[in-house]
Amino acid sequence: MAEFVDYISMNLSDPSISAHDGRSQRIDPGTYDFEVDKAVFDQSRKGNRTLRVTSKVISEGVMMGRTMVCSYVISDDEFARRRMKALIEATNAPLDAQGGFSREALVGLRFTADVVIDTFDDIDAKTGQPVTREVTKWIGERVYGAEAPIATAPPAAKPVAPAAAPAQGGPRRPAPPAAGNGRPQPPR
Repeated sequence: MAEFVDYISMNLSDPSISAHDGRSQRIDPGTYDFEVDKAVFDQSRKGNRTLRVTSKVISEGVMMGRTMVCSYVISDDEFARRRMKALIEATNAPLDAQGGFSREALVGLRFTADVVIDTFDDIDAKTGQPVTREVTKWIGERVYGAEAPIATAPPAAKPVAPAAAPAQGGPRRPAPPAAGNGRPQPPR
């Protein structure tokens, strides 16, 4: 059995240490490399089962060493599965044959992500009044050291050869209106 003594040794007389004011150490918006410190099961305020991932900034700079927590909903919902897959692909965490993984396998893995501040409207649980809340989160998880993903636009349509000019040189006739099934109506 461990024995505790009534003495805490933390070298608090060190002049380079200043007292903390109690505010959290927010991570400024930007792109950072992270290392997963821990991944634990949790429950959201709405009652959803979540995986709460705590990661530490490992990028050089003033934010280095700061930690951030992000939660991933565990469900069969498509959005939840896509969010979780972003984390798994970014960290290269091993998946089993059924597409599952161990939360412990995430610890120590690295990824790159963008930190953003998101605002949303909510209802205060105590007062019942509308409030605007702010949350700092990471998005755009990608493989450690990778550049920011390029915004994906829908695939471009295949180029179409220009139509031949009308024989009489007059203006082209507009395409007939589409039928209910989305296909053009044949000329009548």
